[in-house]
Amino acid sequence: MKINLKARSWHTWASLILALPILIVGASAIFIAHKKSLNTEDITVNAKWLPGYQTEETKATGVEPRTALTTRGGTTYVGTQEGLYSLEGDTLAAVEALAGMPVRGLAESGFGLVAAAKNGIWLEQRGEWTRVMKGDAWNAGTRADGSVVVSVKDKGLLVSADGRQWQADPLLGKALAALPGTVTEKPLTLGKLIMDLHTGQAFFGKKGEWIWIDLVGLAMCLLAMTGVYMWWRAEKRKSALAAGQA
Repeated sequence: MKINLKARSWHTWASLILALPILIVGASAIFIAHKKSLNTEDITVNAKWLPGYQTEETKATGVEPRTALTTRGGTTYVGTQEGLYSLEGDTLAAVEALAGMPVRGLAESGFGLVAAAKNGIWLEQRGEWTRVMKGDAWNAGTRADGSVVVSVKDKGLLVSADGRQWQADPLLGKALAALPGTVTEKPLTLGKLIMDLHTGQAFFGKKGEWIWIDLVGLAMCLLAMTGVYMWWRAEKRKSALAAGQA
């Protein structure tokens, strides 16, 4: 009997201590699953007070270059994982509008400079940067006619003649759509199966994996909150009994 009581005590305290991590993991999983609809990638926060952002390793990490371009006017830009920089003498100066945002591609045309960033397509005109389209943009190239083509996740190749109006690439859109589908499927590895079971893709597919994540996340949050509540009720009951016996 003593062993059972001791085990129950350990279980109670372990559940209480782990309640916060479980709640954080469960809630964050739901936010990750719905990051597009919630636009969490566009919301900047100050979390430098968290221990993980205060380590020497984090402070010492340099920028990771992704692309570079020198404009006709002689200005050199460098797109990095940490944002966009312009070269001023021997020093790189951060472009404030894209600070902290991964920039993967740069292209120049007669209408301005285009940057393909993680949070969309950006256009620079007369020294001002404006986001002209949301999305996860990769690569940027200028064509002979002066138009710029950018690859955007889930939207394909988009092209613009003025930097502000973007549409599906008419030159390559039909050709890409006419390509035959994959004849042979890639072999399913154990690592991929484990990952798909973890994310729920094995049950609901890529588009429906948010259902699995929401269910698991809500269950974890519910267990964490009800566990704390049950502990609080038990402690309150003990205090009431002790007060009645005094």
